Amino acid sequence: MQTEDVQVRFNQLRPKYELLKGQAKFILEQALQKSGLQVVYPIQCRIKEFDQFLKKAEQKQCEDPFEEIHDICGLRVVCYLRSHMEPIARIIRDVFAVVEEDNKVEGVDFSSSAYSAVHFVAAMKDSYAGPPYDDIAHLKFETQLLTVAMHAWASVSHYLAYKSDIDVPSELKKDFRALSALFYLADTHFEIFAEAREGSRQQTAAAFSKQKLPLDAEINLDTLTAYLQQKFPEREHVDSKYVSELVGHLLAAGYSSIGDIERIIERGWDAAMAAEQEFKRRYGHSFAFTNVILVGVLFDLVDPNYHRVIGGPPPPEKLVELVKP
Repeated sequence: MQTEDVQVRFNQLRPKYELLKGQAKFILEQALQKSGLQVVYPIQCRIKEFDQFLKKAEQKQCEDPFEEIHDICGLRVVCYLRSHMEPIARIIRDVFAVVEEDNKVEGVDFSSSAYSAVHFVAAMKDSYAGPPYDDIAHLKFETQLLTVAMHAWASVSHYLAYKSDIDVPSELKKDFRALSALFYLADTHFEIFAEAREGSRQQTAAAFSKQKLPLDAEINLDTLTAYLQQKFPEREHVDSKYVSELVGHLLAAGYSSIGDIERIIERGWDAAMAAEQEFKRRYGHSFAFTNVILVGVLFDLVDPNYHRVIGGPPPPEKLVELVKP
């Protein structure tokens, strides 16, 4: 095909690829949301620019580039860990008609290639019928599945203009392969750490589920989460980022153990309940502190040093007077 003919055809097909991009992104996002699997970023998607398309067609010596090049439309899904990849891959296979799968992660050889991704070439399934699918049913697209480390390496190597090992000058190949292997190693240790963290979390939760609280346990995200769930089971349990913020405040104020929290609760409980009643009168009977806010209010009422850490106006004197000595 002549370049002019290729460009005319590309411009004619571009609106269909834009439609394909939007529909494929929507379908995959809905499936991931329904599954509960977490991804790091919103799904990235793009349509290849014509000059890039033409360059690839020339490099591959395509007779019909529109049939032979399958990444005119491309999606990228970034997950946290390698162990998350196969569950997401199953979703991709389920919602699209996958015609080709290239796993560039398993068995990667850093002597000759870079740390990459899993690539799927797919089309819309036959079950997606009627408008708007009729116009895009025959078009293929590529979905890349990567971890955070793979995505970071792909971004850096793209910035350096080295898409693969073959692009790298001989004198730089050794460093290029070593860097690529470091990202693989980071992924491996993320996985190891995630498994260890889950084991630690389960052990902590089990320890706090017993009748007697481990008062000598240090304050950290896992211990404070378990403590709040056991101590205040009837109160709303908030997102871990707010628990983490409370951990920071407690440590900054000089507290180090779960026993410290117990002592503050004993001294300030009546004052905190009075504060909650004030809010109930103001905002309605159903108002209640979350578990994190309750502990924050307790410390704010009992300890001036904690108040200096968090800042803000001083607590009402009539509530402070209710604190036990």
